[in-house]
Amino acid sequence: MALFSKTQSKSIKALSKALADTYVLLMKTQNIHWNVEGPDFRSIHLMTEDHYNNLFDAADVIAERIRMVGGKSPATFEEFLKLASFDDKLKSTNQKGMLEELLKAHESLVKDLKSGIKDISGSDDGGSIDVLSSRLGFHEKTIWMLKATLKK
Repeated sequence: MALFSKTQSKSIKALSKALADTYVLLMKTQNIHWNVEGPDFRSIHLMTEDHYNNLFDAADVIAERIRMVGGKSPATFEEFLKLASFDDKLKSTNQKGMLEELLKAHESLVKDLKSGIKDISGSDDGGSIDVLSSRLGFHEKTIWMLKATLKK
């Protein structure tokens, strides 16, 4: 008998990917929060603080869901960086470049969330689909806000 059912394995994989992406994005967002400078400093500083607080809370929800479906949550930077679709490095030093990098990371996370939802839809794991869908809404809204901010 397999250690996990097919549904559990798919859910654990999708949730682990979402957790890794979330934690790496949390680090990237804090990096911007701490290091951004320029004319929009205050608004970007406040926005990124809201975002990293949301991401921190989300990481706990996702990790707990992994445990609920019988998995073991990845919990080290090494594991997160192996699973994530982007890295925690910030290549830009100016406001616009930082926001563009943040936008790309959110877009990558949305792609991964949609893929995870697709992989487990039709299963009996509505709770995991709900967790991933909830995160999808946050990231889609953030993409809209970042695009609007970059339009200046």
